[in-house]
Amino acid sequence: MKKLLITALSIMLLSNVNAQENSDDEGPMNERISLDGAPMPRNKMFNNTRWNSLTTIALSPFQYSENGVGVGLSYERALDRDGYISAYVPFIATFNMEDNNDRYNYNNENRNNIMFYAMPGIKFYPTGMGRVKYAVGPSAVIGVGQKTMDDYYYDPYYGYGQSRYDTYDRVLFGMMINNSLNIYATKRVYVGAEMGFGFTYMDIINNVNRGVTFLTQGSFKIGYSF
Repeated sequence: MKKLLITALSIMLLSNVNAQENSDDEGPMNERISLDGAPMPRNKMFNNTRWNSLTTIALSPFQYSENGVGVGLSYERALDRDGYISAYVPFIATFNMEDNNDRYNYNNENRNNIMFYAMPGIKFYPTGMGRVKYAVGPSAVIGVGQKTMDDYYYDPYYGYGQSRYDTYDRVLFGMMINNSLNIYATKRVYVGAEMGFGFTYMDIINNVNRGVTFLTQGSFKIGYSF
């Protein structure tokens, strides 16, 4: 009986050692065998290809929009195991760098209007996963901030309309199509470039809806994938 117990324990220990060695050599998500001896389906998102990941967080040190230039931060999460579709949410802040001083009242205070954007959407990868991937997809656009502009108004003192240069609150809602090149320099390091074009459904400035206006954005991104 003792010999049988010793033999059984030895087999169990050897099995554990072999399993650990296989796991270290081939990765934790290699092909597994079920109890009946049939191979279990392999999770393609975590196969031995180095360039696959579920989540990417990226910083945009260079970002632009129709408002100006600034910075951005984005979050991306794969929605399927083959890496064809991802949820994608960029957050952007840009500043208007034009010389928008009040030329009528000779006010030398430069008004660098800031706009904040959130663009929730999806990215579709036609080729699936890989080290270098192209993606395209739609995004909703929500923007809040300020805009300095010429505005026509009626002056009751003079009895006729005049134009003034002033800064107003701005809120916009629209949509955009984004195109991007996505490069995984290493297993964890992500580098990308993106460009998008779209239009607004509503562009409200000083409580007046300006209707359809042009939207654009582009960025260079560096990030971390896991």
